[in-house]
Amino acid sequence: MGYLVKQPLSGLLFLMAAIMISFHSSATAIWKTEGYGYLFDLTNHMKPLVYDISDNYCFLNHFLTNEAQRDGIAIDKRTKQLDFDKLFPLNVTKLNELPKACTSSEINSFHSNSYVFNSRQVLKVVLDSFSYHYAFTKEKEINWNTLKSHWLKRVNNNTTPEELQQIIDEFLEHMGDGHAMLIDSSLNRLIHHSPRKSASEKRLQEYLAKNSEFSDISQVYRYIYGRWIRNIESYFHTNKPAKYLADNFLIAKLKGGASYFRIESFDEHETQQVMQKVTQHFNRSKGVIIDLRDSSGGSDLVALKMMSYLIAKPLRIGAKSFKTPTGMSEKKDIFVSPANVKPFVGKIIVITSHLTPSAAELFLIALKARDNVTFIGENSYGALSDALVKALPNGWGITLSNELYTDIEGQSYEFVGVPVEHVFEFPNIKDIESNKDSALEHAIKLLGEQPNRD
Repeated sequence: MGYLVKQPLSGLLFLMAAIMISFHSSATAIWKTEGYGYLFDLTNHMKPLVYDISDNYCFLNHFLTNEAQRDGIAIDKRTKQLDFDKLFPLNVTKLNELPKACTSSEINSFHSNSYVFNSRQVLKVVLDSFSYHYAFTKEKEINWNTLKSHWLKRVNNNTTPEELQQIIDEFLEHMGDGHAMLIDSSLNRLIHHSPRKSASEKRLQEYLAKNSEFSDISQVYRYIYGRWIRNIESYFHTNKPAKYLADNFLIAKLKGGASYFRIESFDEHETQQVMQKVTQHFNRSKGVIIDLRDSSGGSDLVALKMMSYLIAKPLRIGAKSFKTPTGMSEKKDIFVSPANVKPFVGKIIVITSHLTPSAAELFLIALKARDNVTFIGENSYGALSDALVKALPNGWGITLSNELYTDIEGQSYEFVGVPVEHVFEFPNIKDIESNKDSALEHAIKLLGEQPNRD
């Protein structure tokens, strides 16, 4: 996974859906993950339990436990790995017994009939989760002892849940992590802040102030978004209708002969079938324009599967590491192998915006490793890491970035976004009022064509 009306929940939702594979593991034991702070109690394989564990506490993660009891868990006891349908499986260690902290009442959570809300306890788990698992402590020069002391002073025995939520809101704004969210017990997002400020909201606020027919900024955004979609359609070939595929993808032929491909999300649904169709479409085109300006992110595996149709030989696209108790893990290279069809290896122009997040950004760094690709628009969102899901004692949850993705040159784009070669703002109010799309027109010209809307 918007903010304004589209925020990248996809990192959270795909982690929740993908950690639990739909069969029950035969690895009946207790397993602790390397990094990530999870402990899986599979002694009763029909009723698995998932705990959040640290040096200071161990208590049930109700989000992952609910998923585990519904769908099962896939742990290979031979390789000692947890397959969670991501780029790499998690390494796990077998324990002889459940740690005492997991069965003690040191942290009394909402599962207990005797639970009493304790704002300091909840905030302490939030801060501990970040201090143990946040991947960018070094880059941001964070002293967690100092930071914890500062924020814990904000709460006392009389702090209400509403007041605590406001304090956590301010903390997450301070952190500026694009995958850091506060969620309620039903996975509804309560708080989220962008990794950096964008000028788009100011432009939309100015437009709202000048147009009294709109009551709030969300109405303005929906209006501008609808006009933007119609403007794009004016560049399509009228004799070759555009097609929506699997609800996430739009393929169209532009009037000059190039292909236009908009990816609204990187969801698993029918991706292989979609790419087999569009690759044939691409290979009959003079070039391809991939529009990610309104993408909501999704699955990393889907992003790399799509990339496999755009290369002719195996390609290293970057590396990934994760936070451990002693620092970051060793970086592991990410490779993409070509699909078993004739790939499209021609020229690609990619259009991005500050709303292009998560798995869409992994797709971008994969494309950066490929020849014959040009990036225009705005720097992407700046939230590549998956969202690590941690439970809180009162039933809420917190997510945060515990991973580091880098491109083939070792460069990270967390917080700053993947850069572009030519800048075009999004949404562009002047374009909307002029019924055109300057970024798309520039992309068409980069393919050696002239924009045609007649």
